[in-house]
Amino acid sequence: MSLVEKAVRRILDFGASESEAYLQSEKILWIEFDEKIECFKVIESSGIGLRAAVGKRVTLYSTSVIDDGSIEDAAEKVVKIAKIVPEDPEWRHFNMDLGKSSAEGYYDKSVEEIEHKRVAENVKLAIQKIKDYNVKVKPVRGLLMISTTKTFVANCYSEEFEMRETGVSAVVRVKAEEGQWKSIGSEHFETRFWKMMDLEEIASKAAEKALKFLKAKPIESCRMPIIIRNDVFASILGTMLSGPISADWVQKNRSPLSGKLKTQVACDKFTIVDNGILYGGMRTRPFDDEGHPTQKTYVIKEGVLENYLYDTYTALKDDVKSTGNASRGSYWLPPQASPSNLILEAGDVSSEEIVKETRRGLLVEDVIGEWLSNPVSGNVNATVTHAYLIEDGEPTTPVKGVTVSGDFYKMILEDLEMVGKDVRNNNQYHSPTVKFREMIVAGK
Repeated sequence: MSLVEKAVRRILDFGASESEAYLQSEKILWIEFDEKIECFKVIESSGIGLRAAVGKRVTLYSTSVIDDGSIEDAAEKVVKIAKIVPEDPEWRHFNMDLGKSSAEGYYDKSVEEIEHKRVAENVKLAIQKIKDYNVKVKPVRGLLMISTTKTFVANCYSEEFEMRETGVSAVVRVKAEEGQWKSIGSEHFETRFWKMMDLEEIASKAAEKALKFLKAKPIESCRMPIIIRNDVFASILGTMLSGPISADWVQKNRSPLSGKLKTQVACDKFTIVDNGILYGGMRTRPFDDEGHPTQKTYVIKEGVLENYLYDTYTALKDDVKSTGNASRGSYWLPPQASPSNLILEAGDVSSEEIVKETRRGLLVEDVIGEWLSNPVSGNVNATVTHAYLIEDGEPTTPVKGVTVSGDFYKMILEDLEMVGKDVRNNNQYHSPTVKFREMIVAGK
């Protein structure tokens, strides 16, 4: 019997009415670099989180020591704690609908088997690519992470489910200098597959961006049309929608989308899908962190709010089925409903066409601080580090040092004019380039 299944059995033996075990083991190859490799290390961690229900009393206990004795001790402790915690009047039961979806593209054997020497060579080539690009640029920070994760889930209603995932992510920052002028360019990429990671291309794009924006400067404050590049708006979507579309937020009256099912919350160009079975998605999995099959869920369809995202607990409160969105930040945390791969579906125009259709506006290429936007009030606020002033349908003057802001829910309902077809991911969030009729630009 596996340790996970043993833990489930022992929790029941110690007097629990229900039991669950979640074990995760992770190995990360972590490389930091600038003009040379500064850090090259392997990080390995594992742990098991146990949940016990004694009637309506539910709690969690975890340990990072994975052996028979520790599992026995943890099972006894979680039941002891469960017997004394307050009852949860909303509690029904752990997930009874255990199974696997048809998800594919979340594991790459070559990632797990990659040789460290080969990784180091690739990093060195990327560094050299920057140095050769132009005498004005140099690498200032780079990070490459290569991970393999094994997850095991079981509860008293099912035997153990197992999955193995891989991930590769990189970010490269480059500095350009010429006299008094200075600029930073950065580029990122996240994938499940080693063959998709082209560090030299990422390095070149970062160097190009740093050089192009060397003499960028602020523009005057105004209200104007704003075009936001795909990966930038993907990040904004993650900040603004991850919480509000979660059933947990809705049930706690924290979400501005509470009570708005089947109503128009955005324009008909705006369709949001949470796709847990997207091939190669960064959060694609056959089952969620409770062992429920993952699925594709339309959240907003042609502007109409169709669904919230559920785990077992929130689904039972609303008498609906879980959408397979239970997620744990780590093994020592309980599951909560959150997006898998959140996608703004593509439109039918290219990003170039969007620019050509704009007489005057701002093409935003990169920002910082968008994560500080407020998903409850809907206030979007970001500092623009890289943008172009658009004049007569052409990108002209490089711009930096301004902020853009707006009301997110007004933006998607009233101001969204064009949606591109160039969908790109920023981690688990996906978006095409989009154009808004107007946002506030705070400049000089």
